Amino acid sequence: MHGAVFPAQEGRMSGVPQFAPITAEVEGHRLTLFINGADRLAALMALIDGARNSLRLFFYIFSEDMIATRVRDALMAAAQRGVKVTLLVDGFGTPDTGSSFFQPLIASGAVFERFVPRLGRRYLLRNHQKIVVADKARALIGGSNISADYYADDSTAKSWHDLFLLVEGPAALRLSRYFDSLARWMKGGTGGFRRLVRLFQRRSETRGTLRWLYNGPFRRMSPLTRAIRKDIDTAAQVDMIQAYFAPNWGMLRKLGRVTRRGGLLRLITASRTDNRTTIAAARHCYRRLLRSGASIAEYLPQRLHTKLIVADNAVYIGSANFDMRSLYINGEVMLRVEDAAFATAVRGLINAHAPWCDPITREEHRARSTPFARLRWLLAYFLVSTVDFSVTRRLNLRAD
Repeated sequence: MHGAVFPAQEGRMSGVPQFAPITAEVEGHRLTLFINGADRLAALMALIDGARNSLRLFFYIFSEDMIATRVRDALMAAAQRGVKVTLLVDGFGTPDTGSSFFQPLIASGAVFERFVPRLGRRYLLRNHQKIVVADKARALIGGSNISADYYADDSTAKSWHDLFLLVEGPAALRLSRYFDSLARWMKGGTGGFRRLVRLFQRRSETRGTLRWLYNGPFRRMSPLTRAIRKDIDTAAQVDMIQAYFAPNWGMLRKLGRVTRRGGLLRLITASRTDNRTTIAAARHCYRRLLRSGASIAEYLPQRLHTKLIVADNAVYIGSANFDMRSLYINGEVMLRVEDAAFATAVRGLINAHAPWCDPITREEHRARSTPFARLRWLLAYFLVSTVDFSVTRRLNLRAD
């Protein structure tokens, strides 16, 4: 399989792709993967509107726009019909949405908290998770925040391409238990930073077909990062769609070994995003991977926000990007699903992205790599993977 590429195409497609939801039955769970913005929004609203006993939500970004108002009002309606509603948001990701926006929800009886580690050395810590759990039986995870830009199926400058995974079954109950532990930590104020890290460790699962894996600023490697590294170490085929791609050199070497041992590595990254520095940082990583035989392409129609990994039969879906912050610092959640049929279906989705991508060959990348471009990519990678990572980690790992 060494050197294999994405399926050949007659020509690059124009417009914005539309993908049908993917469904699977895995060990007593029904999984539904929603890709289109309209489908993701419909799944979110259906989960809220269909809740009868409880709703648990955590979002990194909860804006103050038409979509956010619609979601807030649906949560208010749920609380008014007797559903216990708890909404948690990240203080770093949601700094501009004032308390007045959430006040009607609180007045309806819902619980509302912001994830804000105390100012100073913890300020750079972010909880990047996106979680919705209804009635402890149905859960929605992925990369989508609560903002209109995440649900627009068009090629406007700000629209995001992303996904949501609906999980119906016992795993939703386990995610609700994690959420409750996080909510208790947040309600207690600073709560003890080490307690938060232990929470991520304790709730991460080491066995099972469906495993919840969490990341945070561990002194050593988190359960999430350890699991990803282990799967890459043994995989014959690794396929990825990554909004932000800037791993350390150790992880890049692991990816390069996939092709060097005769396997297949395929990567789709962003050509459009909200921060050009992250694109430049990803391009700094291409040369090593292309030289090893990887296939790389950049997604064109929208800003890319998808976080998706398939390593042999293991599929990772959730909030974590493939960069230093997501793999070693941020609060993140990913669901690892080990199932051959589901992995095949998700690989089909990755294949279907190819017509909307610009393939990056070694020759094309070499032509792009002017001295100025290489310097810009290097500086961007240094900023994203070293400066931001090192400063934040040093501040967060000091003793409480």
